[in-house]
Formats: sequence, C-alpha cells, structure tokens
Amino acid sequence: MKNEADRQLRAIVFKACHLAVWTDRKMTVDEQHYLSHLTEVLGRTQAERKALRELQLQDVNEGLLFAEIEPLGEVEKGYVFDTCLETLASDRKISGQELKFLRGLRKVCGVSYWSYYGKLSRARRQARAWGFPRRALTVLGIALLVLFVIARYMESRSRSETKLGERCTGREISISLFPGSGTPPAPGPTGQDIFERVRDSIVSVNVLVDNDPLYGGSGAVIGTDESGILYIVTNRHVVEGPYPAGTRERHRVRVEVKQYSGAKFDAALDFYSRQHDLALLAVKGMRDYARPLPLHLKSGLQVGQPIYAVGSPMGLDHTFTAGVISAFRDSYLQTDATIHSGSSGGPLVDAHGTLCAVVTRGHRTKDYGFALYSDMVLEVLKERRTYLAGSPGTSAP
Repeated sequence: MKNEADRQLRAIVFKACHLAVWTDRKMTVDEQHYLSHLTEVLGRTQAERKALRELQLQDVNEGLLFAEIEPLGEVEKGYVFDTCLETLASDRKISGQELKFLRGLRKVCGVSYWSYYGKLSRARRQARAWGFPRRALTVLGIALLVLFVIARYMESRSRSETKLGERCTGREISISLFPGSGTPPAPGPTGQDIFERVRDSIVSVNVLVDNDPLYGGSGAVIGTDESGILYIVTNRHVVEGPYPAGTRERHRVRVEVKQYSGAKFDAALDFYSRQHDLALLAVKGMRDYARPLPLHLKSGLQVGQPIYAVGSPMGLDHTFTAGVISAFRDSYLQTDATIHSGSSGGPLVDAHGTLCAVVTRGHRTKDYGFALYSDMVLEVLKERRTYLAGSPGTSAP
C-alpha cells in the first residue's frame, strides 16, 4: 500500500508540473527538458517512466488535479508545490499565467502567503529571472510605468488600427430555416455522410496581428446577400480580443478563414452582437465553394438527439466529434460532444446537416460543452437591422 501511495504521489507531481508548463499555452525548450528530467527522477521503473510520458499526451484538468492534491498530507503537498515551482523556473522566467496557476496551487497545497513569496523569490534568484539590485528594480518600475502611460495614450490614438472595427455591408443577409422535425432521414446517414455534407460550410477562424497568428476559433456559413458575399457566424470573443497593448508601432489586425480544402479567404468583421457572444464575418469570393447551413431552431430539437461538433480544438482544423443533446439550459444547449479551446464559434449540426447551435464554451471538466441556440442567430440579424437603421452609413468589406 505504501509503495502504491508513493507511485500515485509521483504521478500527481508529474501531472501538476505538466499542467503548470502548459498554463500559458506554450512549453519552452528548458521546461521540456526539465519534464524529461522529472520523468527519469519520478519514474522508478521503465513501466512507470512510460506511464509518465503517456500523461503528457492527456488533457490534465486543473479542477480535477486540485481535487487529487486536496487529500494529500502536508509534506506531500509541499513536495508538489516545490517541484512545480522548480519546473516553471527552469526556463529562467515565470509568466503571468504561470503565476496565476501557482497562486491557485498555493491555496490547495496549504502554502502560507509569506512562505509562497519566500519560495518564489528564491526560485527567481536561483533562475536569475530577476537579478537586478533593488535600486535598479525601482528605476525599472518607474520606467515601465512611464512606458505604460505612453502605450495607453498611443493605443487610444491608434485604436482603429489595433482592433477590428465593424464594416457592416448594409445588405440584407438571406438565410434558410430547417422546416422539418428533429427525426433523422431514413435510412439514417453515417457520421461520414454528415461530415461530407457540412465540411465545406465550416471554417477555422484565425485572427492575425501584423500577419502573425494571435488566436483563433471556428465558424459556419449561415447566409449570403445579393452581391454574393457569404456571412459566417462565430463567437464574438473569437474576434474581439485580447489584442496587443498599444505601442509606438501601429498593428494591422485582420481575420482569415480556412476551409476544409485548405483554401484561405480574408474576412471582415461585419457585425457583432451587443447582447450575445456572436459575431458575423463577411467573406468575398467564397460563394462557389460553400453553401449556407439552414438553421434548426430550438423548438425542433430534442434531448437525447444525436449532435455533431465540427471545429478546430487546440488548432486541429475540422475536427469532427459526436454526442447527444444532453439538456436544454436557459440560454445554452448542453452537449457531451467533445469541445475544447479552438472549438469556439463552431457549429453543432444534426443528422440533416443543419445548424442547431453555435459552440461558445466548454465545462471545466471537459465532459460537457455549451452552445448558443441557432435562434440567437436570428436575434443577431435583428440587432444588425436595428444597427443599420440608426447608422449614418456603412462600408463594404
């Protein structure tokens, strides 16, 4: 029993360190080497080292990890915290997201406030992350404050350059509604049939700043106008930010969408909802390559009905996962179809290939995801008409 408890503790330590280095969504070379070092140190046998390497391929959830740490003893918790801190300091820098993770880990490990800052200071000195004299730090802090004030001033002057602005076309968007019931056609289509039916109408959405990808999500074609422009619905938070802080340079922000075939198109932010986490992108030159997905309203859906998510979780374009409608919440459709970072803005489609909902967020356990009903797309179009009625003019993308 003691050996088994010791093995479980070493596995928890490794999972905590693995989650810690991915907190800021990237792993440096030094952190990677340190994890490899931990694999050898924590793995007593070849089988244990293999198991630890396999943990690196799994999605470690912060909430579940903290639940595993909670019942450990005081000494074991201290061991977990100290090893995580050493791992994060191995690349001689600790990012803001990593510090946030450490603060949460401190609480669950029972590390006192003063002990936490003492350990952090020692780790920084050992890693030479902050090796300046106190006076130099004071001067540096004042200089950074001045630069921050200047940056905010420059940002306010160049906000139109550093943030996507709405460029509403002013033209009516034609969409279609699914008229039938939620019963799949007979014989029922396979997952392959459904994917092939919708794949060209679903895109990955990438926001680029000075041509460098900053973040992304997914989207689905929902309509067109008389000029041939296609309109894609995605999440507002996918195109809204965060943007880089204002600096002396002026940033060029643009949106690019990519189809399953690999074809890429420039997109313009046509409109974003003031009430819902939804936005519309306008794309030229894509009409011959995609068709709008009909909207399947909430009234035609049923709990337990098969549902399919298509998106770009973790940057994996056009990933297709299956599940069911788990529940109807007040504002969200709940599903067990796999949803992860990057799935935001992607569609939930049914066996007919119709758009039932737009993915907006996942649950922290990753067992459930939530999506906005397609009914809200109609509300966004209504918002857009109201916006156009009160706008003195619009510009085409």
